[in-house]
Order: sequence, then structure tokens, then C-alpha cells
Amino acid sequence: MAERRRQSIEAGTTAWPPRALWSICLGVVALGLLVDADMVWLWALLVVLCLGTAWNRGVQLRPTRSSRHWKVALAATFVLALVADIAVQFVVRALEWPLPNTFGALGAAVTIALLSRPVQARLVASLRP
Repeated sequence: MAERRRQSIEAGTTAWPPRALWSICLGVVALGLLVDADMVWLWALLVVLCLGTAWNRGVQLRPTRSSRHWKVALAATFVLALVADIAVQFVVRALEWPLPNTFGALGAAVTIALLSRPVQARLVASLRP
């Protein structure tokens, strides 16, 4: 019984696996591409699907208070991803390249992969009892 409890805690307090990270990053890039293609209705559908994927963790632990510091840090990394998206779009539009939203989304995806994932790992590590 103790081994099963330990496995459940470890499964519920791990960082995003590489498969989930790829899913998140490719979803962000797909959003940028859909905006460039003027398919906003499909963009909204993809957002709903991405939210469903984000909440599908499989392991539910007893509520444990996570560190407020890491919650704020994770939110800040997503704000940085938005800033990266906008900054890359400005550069792409200034250079008059096609698909500015797609390039901006690539910038946001890189930010999520490099900054958000390590912070998310620290956040879930704070959930360990």
C-alpha cells in the first residue's frame, strides 16, 4: 500500500513529460497558423481542446498547498511567452515577412519550452507532501 501511495504521489507531482510539452508547443504554433489563415472559429475549437488536454492529468492527489512563489513564477513565464509572441510579430511585420502570427507563436512556444517547463517542474515538486 505504501509503494502504491508513493507511485501516485510521484506520478502526480512530475514535470510535463516531453510528449505533453510537444503537444503544448505544437498547439501554440497551430494557433498562430490558424490566425494567419483567418480560421478563428477553428482557433477557438483548438483552444478548447488544448484546455481539455491540460486538465487531463490522470492522477488526482489530495489537495496540497503549492508554493505561491512558484505559482506566480509560472504565471509570469506565460506572460513572457505572450510578450515573446508580440515582440516576434513586430519584427516579422517590420521585415514584411508572411505569417507573422505563426512566427510569433513559435517564439511563444520556445519560451514555454525553455522557461515554463522548468518552473512548472518546481511548482509540482512543491506539491510533494
